[in-house]
Amino acid sequence: MSGSGDDSMSLRTKLAAYFLYLMQDTPHHGIDIPILKVLEWASMAYKKGVAVTYNSYRKNPQKQVKLPAKVISLGNITVGGTGKTPTACLLARYLQQKGLRTALLNRGYRSETEGKAAIMSDGEHILLTAAAGGDEACLMARSLPGIPVLVGRNRGSSGQLAVDMFHSQVLLLDDGFQHWQLYRDLDIVLIDGTNPFGNGYVLPRGILREPLEQLRRAGLIIITKADLATEQQRKSIYAALHKYHPHVPVAEAVHRPKWCISFADWNSFKKRADCAFLAEDQPVIAVSALGNPSSFEATIQSFGYTIADTMRYDDHHQYSRDDLTAMAKKAQEQGAVLVTTEKDAVKMDAEYITAHDIPLYVLGIEIEIIKGNTDVENVLAQVIGG
Repeated sequence: MSGSGDDSMSLRTKLAAYFLYLMQDTPHHGIDIPILKVLEWASMAYKKGVAVTYNSYRKNPQKQVKLPAKVISLGNITVGGTGKTPTACLLARYLQQKGLRTALLNRGYRSETEGKAAIMSDGEHILLTAAAGGDEACLMARSLPGIPVLVGRNRGSSGQLAVDMFHSQVLLLDDGFQHWQLYRDLDIVLIDGTNPFGNGYVLPRGILREPLEQLRRAGLIIITKADLATEQQRKSIYAALHKYHPHVPVAEAVHRPKWCISFADWNSFKKRADCAFLAEDQPVIAVSALGNPSSFEATIQSFGYTIADTMRYDDHHQYSRDDLTAMAKKAQEQGAVLVTTEKDAVKMDAEYITAHDIPLYVLGIEIEIIKGNTDVENVLAQVIGG
């Protein structure tokens, strides 16, 4: 965790922050050079390993699991937050509105059920906790009434379970661009407009999961946070697409903060009209455990709030009661309230928050496509018909 005036960062967080610094395309200190060399060698080895794995599936398509449903993969070519969760919810609702029986497949990262196929939600009831099924899957289950959400590292197994249990016609594969074990009819790739490709290296020297030429597998590109991208960042994105996939349809999207309501109202599924909204003149402390916390903090500011401090935890961190106590203490010391994401809120102890009257608010964020809507609809129609 980090925050101004906070020295309680975990060793893991300190290491993650240091490696993030090494991944940036900025000048480094002399002491970093030996480590950068090691990372470059590791990056070359990683790149070769990815190529070998991908080519084994490309040359032997029979290795892929094929299911009796349309499969649409949503993923990215970098690590870090690109907005997959809200985009997955947007696409799932679109498919549902088209009258298609849709299920969402999530890995359930760092959850108790990651190693097996399990049902997070049957579309009517949430059957697993965030700890059991993963924070992202839990948030999707809350956000998608009528749409089953399944978890498990092996998406072939969870997809088969969706077909068997819910007769799903379309499977939306969350974070699936590198999950080659399951055949898909469409790959949608998200690119973060504010940090599209990092320093151009693959892991662990950079943030790329694969070399940029693999963008050619995408059937649709969505540039997220397009409103926050600089002109130089936009040029680098479109230059890469022109080089590696010149004819791919491209859409642009933005993160829109929709509401900021009390945790109690959010947790009770209260209608928005009846909720307690946070006043704009209230100083806030941004609390998150995300791959890209600065993006969340920028979204808070875009909604008109002033950030007095931040509390950053490791990505996918499971919040303890000690964490909540520390948050409450900092809020009291600074005369501020706490604002977090829905993805974080699902992992917090509601009973403890209520009992200790912790001043916590939840910011609702949705994805809105601002350019290329027709392209998105046309690409999806080619897969699902209509």
